[in-house]
Amino acid sequence: MSILKIGSLEPGFRNSIFGFEVHMLDGRMRVKGKIILILLATLHLLVACGVKAPPVPWETIVPKRITDLEALPREGKILLEWTIPGENTDKSALTDLLGFNILRSEGVLIGGECRGCGEKTKVVYEMRLKSEEELKGKRISFVIEDLEPQRVYVYQVASINRRGHASSPSNPVRVYWDHAPQAPGMVRGEGGDRRVDLFWEPGEGATSYHVYRRGEEEETFPLRPLNREPLTSTQYTDLNVENGKKYFYSVRAVKRVVKTDVEGKGSPEVSATPTDLVPPASPVGLVAVSLKEGIELSWRKNREPDLLGYYVYRRKPGETEFKKLNEIPITKETYLDSQVELGEEYEYAVTGVDSSAGRNESLFSEEVRVKHQYQ
Repeated sequence: MSILKIGSLEPGFRNSIFGFEVHMLDGRMRVKGKIILILLATLHLLVACGVKAPPVPWETIVPKRITDLEALPREGKILLEWTIPGENTDKSALTDLLGFNILRSEGVLIGGECRGCGEKTKVVYEMRLKSEEELKGKRISFVIEDLEPQRVYVYQVASINRRGHASSPSNPVRVYWDHAPQAPGMVRGEGGDRRVDLFWEPGEGATSYHVYRRGEEEETFPLRPLNREPLTSTQYTDLNVENGKKYFYSVRAVKRVVKTDVEGKGSPEVSATPTDLVPPASPVGLVAVSLKEGIELSWRKNREPDLLGYYVYRRKPGETEFKKLNEIPITKETYLDSQVELGEEYEYAVTGVDSSAGRNESLFSEEVRVKHQYQ
């Protein structure tokens, strides 16, 4: 049974909020006032509530356990990554997150097995959040650098609230560690049509490779490589690129240590720009008509989305080569050649040109011959 304690009161004490008085008479406390019944009812409810639902200790309300901790070997380091929890163990919103504790145990790697793993787990880093912004559900990372070869590390993360209470440790992740391989040499990139081809020399100690890419507007490479699985060859084709954009690449050697792909430092950056190399189709349906003003040409419209326009070519009798009549591509499917002589025959052809940096030009259309004459 819960007991409500009122402490020591002086005779004649009056509560100005509830409007009741407390008096000591014959060693007994007497309470009088206009709301005595309300007060007694309130006390009764408080006592009753205490019986049905005792207060929950603060130390039992802690952040929910992290279950998606990952350990990613990156450039001779380990990158721990996890999702920030958004609620407590009682399903209430987590609003007082202070940071995280990084726990580690380690053992010695002997013959592919770990001696001592799982023993003496301790907090090796304390990570405290600097911002009060909304963080729940976001991925966060922490870099581990103090690593020794021939070791096996087991990491866990625990969330800490502002009362200093910790969640249960996260799922454990095990990392087998050894010396990282050397960076690949002679990396080069060649831009093609909607593709970049990369080539490099093997890195000493490498069993596979990772390829990283960034755009001109990005200052650093992303945390994850382009390739989903480690590459066993010394070349890679990136097909997820746009023509005309410049890309930067770095290749990192990887060494398999038991169950961990230990990644070394990246090669020097190389750049490549994919280029449109495919010209438009040759225009079709070319027709030439002799008019008083000259010879008018017309043809069907090309359907390429990157079409810039057309060039018109003419060849006079006795000439072996066609000569371009317009230096700037025309955008309409008609052209009037007014620089002709009455009674002369001319041959014409039209090409399409695209808007790429290389201005790819199609082959000639079907040629037409016309004599300039009119009634």
